[in-house]
Amino acid sequence: MPAHFMYDGRDDNLFDHFSMVAQKLGVYTVKDYTDILDFLMDLWRVKELTGLSAEGRKAQDFVCELPLRLRKLEERALLRAKQAPTVPFTWISDTKLKL
Repeated sequence: MPAHFMYDGRDDNLFDHFSMVAQKLGVYTVKDYTDILDFLMDLWRVKELTGLSAEGRKAQDFVCELPLRLRKLEERALLRAKQAPTVPFTWISDTKLKL
């Protein structure tokens, strides 16, 4: 994700802070990402692929397990968002936002 490299010259955790705000506002959430992943995996029939090498089957298993793992992460992200601190965002005039 290109935004992972966001930096304003002051906040070393800017992307994490930005992500928490976006998640909390529902702009782009882990659920959205997981829904897109599920859609594409169904469209490409990833679970039904056959004739794969051992390495390919291992990769297939990993990818097919991602939605479940991400849904668990979503639960943790929602809990974290409820306990998040308030931090200033320098790129919006040091406005303090509750993460």
